[in-house]
Amino acid sequence: MDSGGAKVFGSDGDLVNRFTRQSLGAAGFDEKWLQEVLFHNIDLINVTDPTYDKVRIVPLCREFSLNDGFRNLFLDILAITETGRLILIECKLWKNPSARREVLAQIFEYATLMQSLSYSDLSAKLKKTIQSGKEDPIAHVFKTQKIEFNEALLINRIMASLARGDFHIIIAGDGIRADLANLVNAQAMRGMLANLTLLELGVYKDETNQIMLIPRVPVKTEIMTRTVLLSPEGQPATIEDEEETALAEPAKSGARRKLNEEKKAMNAAFWAEAIKAISFDHPDQESLKKRGNNFCHLPMPEPLGRITAWRTKDRIGAFIRLTDDDADQHIKFFEERIDAMKSEISPDIDIGYPNGKGDWSNAYFIGTVLEIDTQDPKTAPEQIKWLNTTLNKFVNYLRPIIGEMGR
Repeated sequence: MDSGGAKVFGSDGDLVNRFTRQSLGAAGFDEKWLQEVLFHNIDLINVTDPTYDKVRIVPLCREFSLNDGFRNLFLDILAITETGRLILIECKLWKNPSARREVLAQIFEYATLMQSLSYSDLSAKLKKTIQSGKEDPIAHVFKTQKIEFNEALLINRIMASLARGDFHIIIAGDGIRADLANLVNAQAMRGMLANLTLLELGVYKDETNQIMLIPRVPVKTEIMTRTVLLSPEGQPATIEDEEETALAEPAKSGARRKLNEEKKAMNAAFWAEAIKAISFDHPDQESLKKRGNNFCHLPMPEPLGRITAWRTKDRIGAFIRLTDDDADQHIKFFEERIDAMKSEISPDIDIGYPNGKGDWSNAYFIGTVLEIDTQDPKTAPEQIKWLNTTLNKFVNYLRPIIGEMGR
């Protein structure tokens, strides 16, 4: 390959054709063109993951609609592997320096919004573009493409992918500049990237206007296991560690275990099932929200903010955490009511006090724990039943008295 071009040779070594490099910004080569070409030739992304040579990739739709509560956003391409892993693709031309930072924030916003969807939400959105009738839209596409699959297993895997945000994110463009590669792997950006690949697509044209596309991955990015929180403007704001530890554990140890992929998948499947199964008596109570590898948040009115439901290998639990400026006042409020809480919520409920050690040294905790082998799948129904009962009791007791906390 010479500077800016590609040459095609015959088997005898003679030059057969010559292609010259084109700018995607030129007439006819824009982001929409790139989006359409990638969607209809999805195997162009095979270079982004070595497993894609063995696993089929299925394009689902273009301009997948998401909503952040204020505006409609559109992911360029949504695809899926035959094993149920979702692939989010955004096509960008690098016309100005600001676009490089903006696209990172944009694709993470898409991933965060995608993670908030249930499988039913995803299915309903896909039905807008996939004419599948009463049939599940993803199953319909698989059948249309004659892919052999177990529908129940596929749906469970997609639910797990959504629950833990296990997506492959691909930013595809006409040229990955060194400053973007440096930005992706910069120390300041560490913890924001989860399964992100930069895909460069070189566009070449010969004298007869035949087009040649050459995909390549110019820089490796590490798979990170962090949760990206976004500001209302869609900018990466705060990064939380994957796992909030149990009620008494923050003071005992600042170390965080790195779970292997198998355990993460098992945890994701458990919480997906728990969120689906757990319901609340109180009509204003929102559902559980998946947040980290092995915990969920239950939104509550201020000043409580939330209840955290969590699991470790041998325990499950639920707690309230108080850390604001009025925490001392609020904890007295609960101290006066601890006997009622033991009666209404659990006789094992307890208050944890700050001890000046660890990451949460200034926090108060009010919570209860059940010792159980969470690694045994047979105990999953018992765990979910306990969480449903306990969280309902928390909600039914706390909601009527939250308004009194600031008095």
